[in-house]
Amino acid sequence: MIEQISINNFRCFKHIEVPDLKRVNLIVGKNSSGKSAFMESIFLTSGSLAPNVAFQMRQIQRMGNQVILPSDAAGFKCLWDDLFYDFTAEKLSIKVVGSPISESRNMSAEFVSSAGPQELPFGKQEAGGISSLSSQTGSLPQIEFTWKRQNHQSVVVRPKVTNSGLQYDPKNIEIFPCIWFSPGASETPLDNAQRFSNLDKVGDADAVVKILSEEFPFIEGLSVDFHAGVAMMFASIKGSLRKMPVPLISDGVNRLLGICLGIANNRRGVILIDQLEDGFHHSLLPSIWKSIYSLAITYNVQLFVSTHSEECLNAMRPILKGNENDFSLLRCSRMERGCTIDVLSGDYLETALEQDFEVR
Repeated sequence: MIEQISINNFRCFKHIEVPDLKRVNLIVGKNSSGKSAFMESIFLTSGSLAPNVAFQMRQIQRMGNQVILPSDAAGFKCLWDDLFYDFTAEKLSIKVVGSPISESRNMSAEFVSSAGPQELPFGKQEAGGISSLSSQTGSLPQIEFTWKRQNHQSVVVRPKVTNSGLQYDPKNIEIFPCIWFSPGASETPLDNAQRFSNLDKVGDADAVVKILSEEFPFIEGLSVDFHAGVAMMFASIKGSLRKMPVPLISDGVNRLLGICLGIANNRRGVILIDQLEDGFHHSLLPSIWKSIYSLAITYNVQLFVSTHSEECLNAMRPILKGNENDFSLLRCSRMERGCTIDVLSGDYLETALEQDFEVR
């Protein structure tokens, strides 16, 4: 469990402390108030391969996954400087306090002087065959990520962008289980097939099948099959002699399946769900909340869930009542300089919803 997060000079946060995190952390706030950036801070600290995660975040935020090889030092720096508060490139750091303390970790990133030889990714040559930056190799920026787990040695990664792609030394890889579900980055058919197979092989898939069948009664069963040579999830449909690929049934069915499989495959991990209500009819939200909370308890998973929807908030009330100590409300706000987060208790959240206060 993550109990507290401290963020310095990351994205829209100059400095914030976010204490008292619980099993279910509900993230609310207006657009551009820091909700996604806070989720990114958790995602980025989930393992020692932060450079790889940084590019995954680009895709999640709909910035694409293509990297154009830079042609100058400024372009090289631009690959990373959007991680830093106000693009200042002042050292960023994120500290996660875990329970037990052995699950605490720190991640920092900064531009440093070039250390050792660098492979330049610049393919264009000037007349005479001399690279346009050959005279600037000593001044090229070098990004350095440092990740440290409590009572373990630091892992330092210095990524290079080369003609063959992003390169870094993968030694000492450590990962805390973390999956991010976002409307901007759906799970692939193979992701869901592999996760279902992992559960099915040990006889642990029944809970997920039960949830899908209860939410969508026309689904009688789930299995992993191949479609055009690709492994994916198929559903047995009432009244149909042929199974159907789950992604073809509906986005909502496919999203719920992905979230449930992610939780069940992520014991003692973290699940980030951006805009939980996306893709679901409002009438399903109470039972969806009940299902994901139940799975989180069963598999000892911590949830960080963002929403803009009043219906989604009210749908949570039945499971909030009596479990207030398992919930916290993180209310994000944009200030004149950056963003901040106020942490409110589950008791406050329950009272506010009962009194019809606006908490978003």
